[in-house]
Amino acid sequence: MKQNNVRRFAALVLLVLVLASGGATAAVRGARPQDSTAVVPQVTVQSEASGLNALVGPGIVPGPNAAMGLTSDELHLLAHIISGEARGESFEGQVAVGAVVLNRVRDRELGTTVAEVIYRPGQFEPVRNGQINIDPSESCVKAALAAAAGWDPTDGALYFWQPEQTWSEFLWSRPFKVQIGCHRFTG
Repeated sequence: MKQNNVRRFAALVLLVLVLASGGATAAVRGARPQDSTAVVPQVTVQSEASGLNALVGPGIVPGPNAAMGLTSDELHLLAHIISGEARGESFEGQVAVGAVVLNRVRDRELGTTVAEVIYRPGQFEPVRNGQINIDPSESCVKAALAAAAGWDPTDGALYFWQPEQTWSEFLWSRPFKVQIGCHRFTG
């Protein structure tokens, strides 16, 4: 138990140092796929809020995803899906896409891990068209870290889509949460 806490503390210190130096992409890319012990630590709301403020600015309140501990592989995959879905969106829009993935993991109906949610058939267009394999930008990596730290600008949304490109009755029937950029977020 103590060793696990030491690892989490070391990972937190590393994350803070990397973010302070502007090297978030290197931190996520630098993790080896076989390294299942590399974990983004679960932190308290107080310390997490200050780290999140350093990332995205003051006034951001951590959401329910803050208690999730993600491996470096999960963060890397989250950054890739954000890149595939929202690389042309604002930072808030990128974080929102990451938050939807994490909301689905928390909800457990559409998967219980980041990979299960992302690779569930028919859920994310970048998986089908291969855009998930494009290296994420620094902004997408920071958005993944912000979503993992608990920022959820979608108010718990489980779905998003572009209204001018979607005719799914199911998606349009979901309760509206917020519009961010070109994506509509629903419950």
